[in-house]
Amino acid sequence: MWLSAAIVLLGVLAGYIVGREAILHTADSRLRDYADEILQRENELADELTETLRQASASPYAPCSTDDIVLLRRLTFISRFLKEVGRISDNSFLCSSNSGKMAAPLPLLAPDIRLADGHQIYLSYPMHEPRGDHAVVVVRGTSGAVVSPDVVSEFSQQPIHFDVRVFNPLTGESVPRIPGSPAETSNSVGKRTQKNGVLSWKQCSSQFPVCVTTSIGIQELAQSSRGLLYGYVATGTVAGLVCALTLLLAGGNGRSHTNQLKRAILLGKLSVVYQPIVEMGDHGIVGAEALARWTDEEGTNIRPETILALADAEGFVSEITRFVLTRALDELREVFEANPKFQLSINLAPSDLADPRLLLLLDEKLGKGPILAANLAFELPERATFDREIAVAAIRRLRDRGHNVFIDDFGTGYSNLTYLSELNVDGIKINRSFIGTIGTESVTASIVPQILAVARALDLQVVVQGIEREEQAEYFASGNPHMLAQGWFFGLPVPARSLLFLCAEKAE
Repeated sequence: MWLSAAIVLLGVLAGYIVGREAILHTADSRLRDYADEILQRENELADELTETLRQASASPYAPCSTDDIVLLRRLTFISRFLKEVGRISDNSFLCSSNSGKMAAPLPLLAPDIRLADGHQIYLSYPMHEPRGDHAVVVVRGTSGAVVSPDVVSEFSQQPIHFDVRVFNPLTGESVPRIPGSPAETSNSVGKRTQKNGVLSWKQCSSQFPVCVTTSIGIQELAQSSRGLLYGYVATGTVAGLVCALTLLLAGGNGRSHTNQLKRAILLGKLSVVYQPIVEMGDHGIVGAEALARWTDEEGTNIRPETILALADAEGFVSEITRFVLTRALDELREVFEANPKFQLSINLAPSDLADPRLLLLLDEKLGKGPILAANLAFELPERATFDREIAVAAIRRLRDRGHNVFIDDFGTGYSNLTYLSELNVDGIKINRSFIGTIGTESVTASIVPQILAVARALDLQVVVQGIEREEQAEYFASGNPHMLAQGWFFGLPVPARSLLFLCAEKAE
């Protein structure tokens, strides 16, 4: 009992640690993406300033003539980020697009920053019109431009803050471009830093002396992510309870198949094999279906349908799903590296459709290295779609994340043309019971063309299961060489190493 309690506490602690790291990882992505977005706008502003000042300085008209002022006004009108363009001579403003010709030259103040290419930057220049306002002004040659104060105002993403700074190459100092910006909290570029209770991410332009720092207070991050952290802690608690329960069961009725299966899942003693999925035309391997295998403590190989029946009866079939998914993604990493278009199919039980832990696991496993959402497909048995509302919502969630969804063993359950259209899946897998009658006078043989017609009508991909003879393969290949298939004729379920060898052999 004490050991069980310790396991539960360990689960709570693990949930907290994993949740905290997940929140920090998400914060990194948000800070980095936010900084990139603002930096992109700053680059666009710098490009527009350079081009506008170039065109203004290249004016063929006499300075501040009517035609020259019309040119300045046109440049101001077509710009996205500039409020005014003016003419400079003898270090004084002579005229501008807004004010026209000055009654008297307006001397320029000393710039805050001078760049090597001749640009002079004033970060808070007192405006002539309207008086009392200040703005960023950039001058080069015989032209100057006033920057709109709203260039980055649309990017507000509270509680994340941002700071835009311009670097003075003569002094090496950075100066805030936006008045009232907080003190710079990060000196490291391209990575998260933490200082004085603030997480920061700094990105710098490779074209202009501009850097953007995004930041969020740890307390603000904790408040906005509290629900997610609670979810991870709850998951860790449940995992600890499951482990503790398994330990307790091992002391009593520990030799039953159900308890043996629970221990096998807990100790990682299930195995996963992979049946190749090929394209009919050239028999090239394009994917594989992951299948659970288990040898009990007496050394007996347990049939897959028995494994699922035991787990389903006790309500832990989702644990098998997550085990198979985790093991398969770890074992097939080399396959995905060798073939980025390889697609792994995972079977889902009805209870998986409403299990939030599956989506959390996908968040954890995908996007790291070669494995993307498009590499993972899910197969739902027709009985899993009986509750239409749950099925439609679950399928939409998976497809929105980039996964393909197939109806498994199609033709044996509830699905019809209307029902398939509502489910909005990517494809169907024809049940093997229809394949064995191909080429005979059996009634079920006539069903196959009807199923294929339904698939064509809804533009669904088709995977034919149970191909065991050459004439069966030729029957489907003659109709559509791009149709997918699996069965003993193309390959038995094999361990990961053997699948890697088969993929490499087919690719030669």
